[in-house]
Amino acid sequence: MTNQTLKLRLKKVDPVKYALVTTLVYLSILLIVYTPFILLFSLIGGASDLGAGAMVLGGGLFGIIMMLIIGGIIVFVITIIAALILNFILSKTGGLDIDFEKIGFDFDSQQGDQGRIEQ
Repeated sequence: MTNQTLKLRLKKVDPVKYALVTTLVYLSILLIVYTPFILLFSLIGGASDLGAGAMVLGGGLFGIIMMLIIGGIIVFVITIIAALILNFILSKTGGLDIDFEKIGFDFDSQQGDQGRIEQ
């Protein structure tokens, strides 16, 4: 089987969709990585004299919720700005060339009656 290269050019990115995907990925990683640490630190902080102040704010649960809300808003806004800058640069440079390698998937022979790809 011969390898064929498909050349595509990225000309524009939808800023809102790009920001939404980036924010969801960031928040997912944040939940997986940081939530156990925040809960552990809130337990450790509860044993110290500063624990009473942390309990006024709801302890670790409040920190997790605020981290998700504030972090999500910040990442969403920064990513929209980054996508707008990316679109500006792509328009000035003529786009970004991307090479894809065809590895044996043939769209013509795999289409079903309703235009869906069947396996």
